[in-house]
Amino acid sequence: MKRLLFLALSCSLWACKDDEVTPDVQPPQEEKPTATVTVWDTKQWSTDNPKGVPLEGATVQLFASRQDYLNQKPAYTATTNKDGVAKFDIPEGEYFMVANKGGLTNTWRDAQGKTRVSDTLFQSAAEIFDLTQPIQDNVLPGDFKYSDLNGDGKIDNNDVAEAPFFTLTVKKDSVNTTRALIGSTINHAYTTYAEIEEKLHLTEFPKIAAAHRQMVMLDGILSDDADCQITNLPASWCDIDQFKITPTNTTVENIWKEHYARILELNKMLASLNGIQGDKADLIAQLRAFRAYLYFELHTYFGALPITEKLLMYPSVSRSSVDQTRKYIKDELTAAIPGLTEDRPVTRPWYMTPSAANMLLARIALTEIDGGAAISYTNKVIATKKYALADSAAVFTAPASNEIIWDMTTSLTTGLTSPFKDYFVRGGLKVDFCPAVRYTETYLLNAMGHILYGSFDEANKSINVVRTRGKKPAITLTTLDELRSELDALYKEELYREGFRFARLVLHQQAKAVLGSKGYQQDKNELLPIPMSVLAGYPNFYQNVGYN
Repeated sequence: MKRLLFLALSCSLWACKDDEVTPDVQPPQEEKPTATVTVWDTKQWSTDNPKGVPLEGATVQLFASRQDYLNQKPAYTATTNKDGVAKFDIPEGEYFMVANKGGLTNTWRDAQGKTRVSDTLFQSAAEIFDLTQPIQDNVLPGDFKYSDLNGDGKIDNNDVAEAPFFTLTVKKDSVNTTRALIGSTINHAYTTYAEIEEKLHLTEFPKIAAAHRQMVMLDGILSDDADCQITNLPASWCDIDQFKITPTNTTVENIWKEHYARILELNKMLASLNGIQGDKADLIAQLRAFRAYLYFELHTYFGALPITEKLLMYPSVSRSSVDQTRKYIKDELTAAIPGLTEDRPVTRPWYMTPSAANMLLARIALTEIDGGAAISYTNKVIATKKYALADSAAVFTAPASNEIIWDMTTSLTTGLTSPFKDYFVRGGLKVDFCPAVRYTETYLLNAMGHILYGSFDEANKSINVVRTRGKKPAITLTTLDELRSELDALYKEELYREGFRFARLVLHQQAKAVLGSKGYQQDKNELLPIPMSVLAGYPNFYQNVGYN
């Protein structure tokens, strides 16, 4: 009996235990998306980010047909996460895929419902220059590399397809992933007037001014105005001082490359302005005038130049002739003048003015031995009555004085810095800046123009204006030699270390007599060598005489 009771009780206990066991229920599994799209912001391209960067918050739309796209009826829409990934759980099929955010997209639909097609970016200048690939002008690394849809070997407005172009095919039990590179039709382009003007003000002008100061110092050290014994100057400057200049001189290379880097950036700004609506004549004028000035500085010391308005210096480019180089500079300055104003914005005191442009044209006129043109350009400056000669002791203390026609150091918050500060000294005078163009030069150029023109009386008048400011008595000179000798003395005294001495000695064939003891060689050192690193990349360039 006890045994039966024990068995019954045991069975009861076991049964009770079985009833209390909780089933092992697994948590619901998250369904994997049937498709994902990774969106890349190509505006953030760099050599380290060849597709740009993954973009959070982009909208990805999938359309069942092109007609649905035209009617803006997406079948499915998703937003990218922090990793730039948009996830979809959708049926099998083929979908047209459009991604966008804030004006960036992979579909640039035009009025005819067409779009250019690209899912890759240019990664280097070499890729852009590749002659085996379709020609695509005005692009930079990071821009879209468009498909040559009609196969004619060039990218133009004929290379378009029905929008949208890109598709996503979704198959069951497959990994359905794709990417969308979104950007602007021209990624490198600036999009507004304000953006370009700010870039010029904050970034490019300081670099242009620095390149100018380097050229001023170059002229002084090439001449008898200065030598290389200046604080913080690299050894390559002493080779320049002693005319031991070779095509591998690092200072010469830096001067060339910095000037052309600035020219190419100005080209980019001008190209961007072509696609911007509104009144932009004033900014176009400034950009063209600055570009002409950079070319003029290079021309003075290197002679004939490669002239380009493209965004890159293509390997096929050649050096223009001296006459072609000067003509380009003159044409650019002349075209810019109507858009310039003598009354610069208070916040942009470094803007070029019509008077500054006319002074540059007068300098070119003298290199071409055109006295009449030099007189004409300088008379235009004098006729403005905006300028006056300042006391010699105050010229370099107040950039806003009427003596200064154009100053490129007014945006420097720290003033002149070494080594230029150590170079640009004026005896015991206080020096806070170095003007690019000042009124004293106007009268000296005017006098030289009259000398070339044969009007000695007028030349004497302009010379005496400068002498009187220097507290010297007026003089009357009657011969060509006397006039030239006095003008040479005034140039050396008045424009000491301002970037005129060497170029003037070469122009008037006095360099050998004055600089021979430093090592100057006639028919060689009139010009600097084209840097070897530049020649290596441009097979159509030739070296200046004496440097081969």
